[in-house]
Amino acid sequence: MKAVEIFMIRKSFRPNSSEAIRQEAEDLINEKHYKGYRLINVDFDVADNAGYIYAFITMKRPNTY
Repeated sequence: MKAVEIFMIRKSFRPNSSEAIRQEAEDLINEKHYKGYRLINVDFDVADNAGYIYAFITMKRPNTY
């Protein structure tokens, strides 16, 4: 079983998309936290040539060392 999971969220880049992806990332982190996951890292990245903004969320699975 994997000890760490990485979740990716992708949104089209447009006005207010940074706030939308931030809210979606926060909701996912809270949802997973209540299931026993622990947050390791959150990283946001913009792909200028593709027109997308990404959120990469790394979390430790419950009951793993």
